[in-house]
Amino acid sequence: MRSSRVLLLLFATLLFGAFAPPVASANGRGDSMYTRSSDAELLAYARVIRLQHSGSRDGTLLGSFEHARKDGAPAEFVLRESTDDGATWTTKTTLGDPLTGPDHPSDQMWQPFLFELPTAMGAFPAGTLLLFGNVAPSTKKRTDFVSWRSTDHGATWQFQSVIQTGGGSVGAPHGGSGVWEPFVIVDGAGRLALYFSDERTEPEHAQVLAHIVSEDGGVTWSAHPDGSTNFAPGRVIDVQSTSPTDRPGMPTLAKLPDGTIAMAYEICGDGRNCEAHVKTSSDGGQTWGAGPSDLGTEAVTTDGRYLGSSPYLVWSPAGGGRLLLTGMRTRYAADNAFTPEDRQAIFVSTSGAKGPWSWMPAPFQPRTASNCSTSYSPDLLLSPDGERVRYTTATASGASGCMEGTAVGSVAALPATFGGSRSGWIDYGGCWSTSDGVLSETCGGDGGNKSLAGSTGWGDYTLTGDVRIDQGTQAGFVVRATDPGIGADALHGYYVGATASRLFLGRENGSWTELASAPIPGGLATGAWYHVSVQAKGCTFTVTGTRPDSPEQAHFTHTDPGCAATHGAIGVRAQSGTASWRNLSVRA
Repeated sequence: MRSSRVLLLLFATLLFGAFAPPVASANGRGDSMYTRSSDAELLAYARVIRLQHSGSRDGTLLGSFEHARKDGAPAEFVLRESTDDGATWTTKTTLGDPLTGPDHPSDQMWQPFLFELPTAMGAFPAGTLLLFGNVAPSTKKRTDFVSWRSTDHGATWQFQSVIQTGGGSVGAPHGGSGVWEPFVIVDGAGRLALYFSDERTEPEHAQVLAHIVSEDGGVTWSAHPDGSTNFAPGRVIDVQSTSPTDRPGMPTLAKLPDGTIAMAYEICGDGRNCEAHVKTSSDGGQTWGAGPSDLGTEAVTTDGRYLGSSPYLVWSPAGGGRLLLTGMRTRYAADNAFTPEDRQAIFVSTSGAKGPWSWMPAPFQPRTASNCSTSYSPDLLLSPDGERVRYTTATASGASGCMEGTAVGSVAALPATFGGSRSGWIDYGGCWSTSDGVLSETCGGDGGNKSLAGSTGWGDYTLTGDVRIDQGTQAGFVVRATDPGIGADALHGYYVGATASRLFLGRENGSWTELASAPIPGGLATGAWYHVSVQAKGCTFTVTGTRPDSPEQAHFTHTDPGCAATHGAIGVRAQSGTASWRNLSVRA
């Protein structure tokens, strides 16, 4: 599926690039897991794991990614290692094409997937590492899933076998007859299960999602390389559309505490935008949903966003449990246009695979360039306690203009604090910077420049923080924000603002309705910090403002009879001037 996808994405870039909505700079640019040495290197499709069953090596991060060269030289997987939780990375080893014959060593090695055995399987102890990949020469005649094994925590690797073989990406009505995008999980029976995209059902189905299993730790599999049965259950088809042009692909899976397994995937094809879908298995991966023709549920947020292309799914126990889902693109469900959060959103569900879904900013904003496969199949890796998530993807940053970027952010569980980092914020207009723990907007104007953080799924909470009017007339905080955009009142939610004389609350929904206010005792001078607390509970808002040099408070409580914003993210906003903020925190 990859080669057809590359052509589709290239076409989309050419077609939509000039018409995509402007996105103000947001977040940081991430740290480097790997920075290419020159623009001759091609990077994409990162995967990162944390060793958990390797004794003294537990906690080590291992990452790999697609790494090829423009001149057609042999490709390789670069294996990077971090022993300080992602602060620094070194190359542990590289793995080249293990196959021989025509078109080998291959100039294309795609879709790496790292896996650590959590228990002993077959002849191999817990902590044994497997690396899966797709050897697919640019001649587009053949695709081979291959695997390597390491019994010394990644120091050395042994080629294992060819697992599945496809016919490449040309010669069929809807794209090809290849196999693509392996993803491995332990199923409910304790076996390795390898899920993948399969074009070999052409022409009846452009592509299906299928899986095979191994009972000996990945030595032998239930289907032979050509897909024929080796032992039961053979190759099992899990998603198969009744439309012959639909292309379900790029599966990723996550286990939930009750034993349910959730699977996310895109559906491309005629009339589609590779929308992300999710479906579940309650029997350990033997069957999915109501059967293969059940396409699952499209992941759409309550404020009308959906993910398109290369979704990645994980489960976090934080905050009572939540599914996190990211992908390459973010679009409006109403018209398929790209949203301001494009390439930098993580969807969140606290209610399982069917949602409802909210969204939060990714830990950094990947930057785009024609010579960098930005955001293609981003990776999510949870911290051991599930409270934070590492986001890794190609981004047009670094000295040579492309690197595998990585950064860590919250999983949107409360309580939350927001320091001086730009990680986890998305800007809607304005010019934003941080210094010594202070976030500042320096462009000013009357456009209601704002920056949002947290989750659009947050309901009742209390936001506290300090605001300073640096120039102009007012600035303050946003609460319960959803559906944001660039513009003075372009969001659905509430704004608490301070001026030289008063503290006030209003509702924004494409227009402005002031709801309540109170005078600031002694007034507020330009350049002076002002501490604000906003409690949002149901439709009642309790707002308090305090000057650091005076015990007197501005205070009011207001219940909004027109309340419609019962959940949403937090943010900061300036109007008719410039401003700064510090010491933001949110608690349930």
